[in-house]
Amino acid sequence: MIIWDDEKNQKLQIERDISFNQISEIILRKEYLDILENPSRPNQQVFIVKLNNYIHSVPFIIDEQSNIVLKTAYPSRKLNKKYTG
Repeated sequence: MIIWDDEKNQKLQIERDISFNQISEIILRKEYLDILENPSRPNQQVFIVKLNNYIHSVPFIIDEQSNIVLKTAYPSRKLNKKYTG
C-alpha cells in the first residue's frame, strides 16, 4: 500500500502542480525510472519519476506494516539532466 500525508499532498498540488495520487499510479504501474538510496537520510530511498515532462525525486520510507510512505516530491535539475540527456 502507498500512503502519504494529505496536507503535504495538497501543498504539492498548489505549489508544484503535482500530486501523490499521480506519483502512486506511476509507482503501481512500475513506470518509475529508478530507485536510489537517499544520501542525506539513512533508511530512506528515492523514487525517480517522470511527471509533467520533468524528472522528480520522491523520497519515501517503508514503515513497519510494509507500506510505502511518500514524504515529498520535487523537480530535480541534476536528475533531469541524467535521465533525459
